[in-house]
Amino acid sequence: MNLKEAIMGRRSVRKYKNIPVSEEDIRDIIEAGLMAPSASNLQPWYFVAVSRRDKLDEIRDTMQKVSQIVMPSLEDRFKNYPRIVAETRHFISMLGDAPLCVLVFLYKDDETYQRKETELMQSTAAAIENMLLTAYDKGIGSCWMTSPLESGLDAALKEKFAPDKGKMVALLTFGYPDQEPKMPRRREGRYELII
Repeated sequence: MNLKEAIMGRRSVRKYKNIPVSEEDIRDIIEAGLMAPSASNLQPWYFVAVSRRDKLDEIRDTMQKVSQIVMPSLEDRFKNYPRIVAETRHFISMLGDAPLCVLVFLYKDDETYQRKETELMQSTAAAIENMLLTAYDKGIGSCWMTSPLESGLDAALKEKFAPDKGKMVALLTFGYPDQEPKMPRRREGRYELII
């Protein structure tokens, strides 16, 4: 698969098969994140890859609370699409039965504290995209989630998994897809060429 195929073909997967992701593939995915470009080469990220069943259950326990908190905003945003609301709530609470979650933190030490958070976030987002594309290249689906932040329960996950590593910025799910998501409609008028 070439890079363009990966960029054009990758979709957010919200339902996974009951097949574990190998340790080798987990390491490759994390390594891809570590290779991302970053502002002033600060590499301001910290990843916690979780595939152990009891720890995934702990994440799901928190995510069930997250799904309850974000329900009103889901219902408001998709008021004409109750099926989407139900499917999204189920995914948030059960993580699509993903066999692997990666918790992403904005690693802050004395050096990175001096930088603007927007610079650090951009670097971390680049790392996340590297991981998603690497997984897709291996036939592994993924979904980039921010609902723990929206609900305010990111602190609970941070406390359980990386209490001293900085602010949580995302939760990523990975696994072998048990669905074939369609490409969402692309919005018009989102770029301009000056050539």
